[in-house]
Amino acid sequence: MALLARRVARVHKTVGLVAGLLLLSWTASGLFFTLYPIETIRGDPWRPAIEHGALSEMAVTVSAQDVIAATDAPVSGIELKAFLGSPVWLVETAEARKMVDATTGAVRSPLSQADIDALVSRFDDKPDGLGTLIVSYMIHENPQREYGGPLPVWILEYEPGKQRIYIDAVSGEVRSVRTTRWRIFDVLWRFHILDVTGDDRFDSWWLKLAAFLGLTMVLSGLVLGIDRLRKGRLFS
Repeated sequence: MALLARRVARVHKTVGLVAGLLLLSWTASGLFFTLYPIETIRGDPWRPAIEHGALSEMAVTVSAQDVIAATDAPVSGIELKAFLGSPVWLVETAEARKMVDATTGAVRSPLSQADIDALVSRFDDKPDGLGTLIVSYMIHENPQREYGGPLPVWILEYEPGKQRIYIDAVSGEVRSVRTTRWRIFDVLWRFHILDVTGDDRFDSWWLKLAAFLGLTMVLSGLVLGIDRLRKGRLFS
């Protein structure tokens, strides 16, 4: 039993070195997660509200049937909404989305720079700490990791703090707000779940290995505790 205890103790100490580093990483990242409300991490305090006007007061002269008939592909969804004081149809097919003016039938997407400027001018009470808008641009592919919504998307960058507001270039909706806190959270979250791929996977082999090492440390410690208890040296 003494030989077994020595071997278990060696395993316990060796695994403890690695598990200790993992525990330090988990604790440090977990501490950061508790420092700020999740709403702050998501950027909710800086998410602008946009007043488009009352849809009930807008004249619709292009029907849903007209829009569907003018769409080349089968329509999977269509919605009437207000946009910058005008009624529009949001149309979705299996492969694409578009915005159609409900008074003229013209396609309004992707949104132009003038549309974005008009949206920004309608931001209700710019939130404190948002900073100053320095640039706006649209991307059609290869978005930053911090954005996981549909494309194309308009990006509004604010200084100081490198805050970004992502606006759907088809619907005009604010998709997400990203701040420095969110980026720190994202990096720490990847360490927390040992995500080396960036896909937010909980079933990676790294995480499985960490779980196995943690279990090994606990079980080996249990064996050592039983051995010390049997010898009457549990607290010595």
